[in-house]
Amino acid sequence: MNKKTRRLSKIPDDVQTELKHIFVDIPFIVEGDTRKWSKLDESIVDHARSGVMPRWSDLDTNQHVNNVKYIGWILECVPMTIMENYELASMTLEYHRECRQDDVLKCHTCVLGGNNERITKYDHVDCQHLLQLEVGDGDKILKGRTKWRPKENC
Repeated sequence: MNKKTRRLSKIPDDVQTELKHIFVDIPFIVEGDTRKWSKLDESIVDHARSGVMPRWSDLDTNQHVNNVKYIGWILECVPMTIMENYELASMTLEYHRECRQDDVLKCHTCVLGGNNERITKYDHVDCQHLLQLEVGDGDKILKGRTKWRPKENC
């Protein structure tokens, strides 16, 4: 990460070469997801959770919420039907601003392409997620997209 611009920067070629043997047949940098984000309308949100607050243990050394915590909040808002019958196949995250300890968030999840009663009949399920501030203008913290595939044993 570039410390001045606070954006991700390209990993140098020598570092990529050094780490290449660790990643077996998996690309180490996944190409960007170029699909357009659909506008997440609160009237079509399947699951929402408000009052999400980071704890002191969720912070990194810069006093920002750790990226792993964002993923946890997203997964906590996924419908139980999906969690029971599907496994996570891919995740795309788009960060908009940093989250700090005093921020209170809302987490929205919208299941794309199906209703929750018959969700077990699909060969995959896509969800769109939004973390935003609960107070003020509701600034976006993070947008995410998850793809779920059926579990082998179901």
